[in-house]
Amino acid sequence: MPKNTQRIDTVKSLASMWVAAIAIFCVLAVAVRYTGGTERIIVGKFTAGALMIADIFFGSLAFFVMVLTVMYRMFIRYEFIRIREGSNVSRMASYIAFVAILAIFPLYLPFRLLDLRRWRERIAKKEFTALVKGVAGGILALGLLIPVWTAGYYGIAYVGMDLLGYVAEPQAISGTGSMYPTFPKGEGKDPVALSKQIVGTPGMFRYPNGLVIAGKRFFAYTLHRGDIVVAQSPVIAERTEKMYGEAGGWVKRIIGLPKDTLELRGGIVYRNGEPIREPYTATPQSTFGETFLGECKTVTVPDNSVFLMGDNRKGSGDSRDIGFVGIDAIRYVIPFDKQKGVLDGHFRDTANDFDEGSRISLNKERYVELLNEKRKEAGVAPVRYAAKLEESAKRRGKVILQYDDFSFEATRSGYTMARAMSEVGYGNVLWGEAPAQGYYEAEELIENQFQFPQSKKFLLDHAFDDIGIAEVQGTVNGCPTQVIVQHFGGYVPPDYPKEVIDSWNQTLRELREIQPGWNQLKEVFSVYDAHKEEVNRINEIIAIRISRISGIVARMNANQWLTPEQNSYIEQDKVLYDEQERLATKLNSY
Repeated sequence: MPKNTQRIDTVKSLASMWVAAIAIFCVLAVAVRYTGGTERIIVGKFTAGALMIADIFFGSLAFFVMVLTVMYRMFIRYEFIRIREGSNVSRMASYIAFVAILAIFPLYLPFRLLDLRRWRERIAKKEFTALVKGVAGGILALGLLIPVWTAGYYGIAYVGMDLLGYVAEPQAISGTGSMYPTFPKGEGKDPVALSKQIVGTPGMFRYPNGLVIAGKRFFAYTLHRGDIVVAQSPVIAERTEKMYGEAGGWVKRIIGLPKDTLELRGGIVYRNGEPIREPYTATPQSTFGETFLGECKTVTVPDNSVFLMGDNRKGSGDSRDIGFVGIDAIRYVIPFDKQKGVLDGHFRDTANDFDEGSRISLNKERYVELLNEKRKEAGVAPVRYAAKLEESAKRRGKVILQYDDFSFEATRSGYTMARAMSEVGYGNVLWGEAPAQGYYEAEELIENQFQFPQSKKFLLDHAFDDIGIAEVQGTVNGCPTQVIVQHFGGYVPPDYPKEVIDSWNQTLRELREIQPGWNQLKEVFSVYDAHKEEVNRINEIIAIRISRISGIVARMNANQWLTPEQNSYIEQDKVLYDEQERLATKLNSY
């Protein structure tokens, strides 16, 4: 059989395999569509899904072998390469040339097709059949083969970029809101629900990337300030598990690189002594200190570490709390320059960020409105605003800043909430305090407080009836800052147990019954003159106890809380009872 015929038969066979593969795939696809899944169709030992994958593979293989066969035939026909019959060297050289030309075929083919000298010769010789075949071959090459080569180049480039780590991979962003406004907040009602809600899947590059040769990394990306990264470490895993019930990583922004010095002052970040403009933050002048990096304290980022913060500074746990994060903990990165046009839709204008007027203030009426909406959702009665509690909160705020003492017990200052309320004339049986350092809008503060279970439970306490709020500006260790103090007051009835009330009533009756008898002893002169001091003292104790217990019983019967003084009477009554019993025993022995 002639070689040309063999080549034609080979191409026909490969083309038939390709068409058959397409047909089989279409049949399987239709079957899957109307049966509801690839697992429901079983042919022999294989499911439809496995058969479709195998079909795609063999069909693609047949297509590419067919293309290569056609191309090789074109190379020989149009003498792109020449083979001398009977020469193995020439044949090997032709194969090498074939592979070399194959790699640059999209550039080489137009050059050969536009060989005007060859076209003129064929027209002059009236070789119109060869001319038509040449045109047809050119159209085939340009219309079918060039796209295949282009796809091949793209595939090779893609694989190479992927191996180097420069192909973006989608990463799920949870709705916790720590990177708001760059990424949106979720709509869950608690941190756990928010953490399970996906609000974005931006493409991120693997880190570290590049090519490692002999222990050295080439073509690797270098981290920059402003980059968004995914970081994973044991400390971060512990924090996320505690907060959201499941260990995970952090999505944060790089604020400090090795050797950078950082300071937080007045809500502004100072890097290497200069205030930085941060268009990605939720609000201006909103960055305040935490456990690791406090207000007006300076830290220097060590080698091989970074300092990370979330864009929503008041709703983000980050390096301000846990400290520096090792560069080896970073898994993915979005370079800052790659964020432009993609993630900068909510960036702010920072021209006035350092102005005094850029500081936000708390709308107290709006805050109370939002809080009462939350309490209504929880089935709790609303709170009302109390001016006296605002005044007590203001007094506490001044002392908190003066002594840098945010503890409820006022361990440094000794100036407690109870003392502040007493001074302004507010009284209630229950009270609580919630201080927050920084500048907040109403929505921002309520959202931040309800993010944490403990503060959420406190704000939804059904016992609270009144609220007062004060914003107090001052300094802590010479550092300007602000504290927002919220004072709550409330009342719940004591609901004393019946046996307790009965016991005090019984004691009061008994004292009243014995009081006349001990008073009459003063008229028995022989006894009174000899034991005047003991008789007067026992009558005094009985009178004191009757007076005190009468008040205690009256409040208990009215289901009212005892006063602090009455609580102290209860503690003293045992002492008075013991003394009364000793005197009674002594006088009865005479």
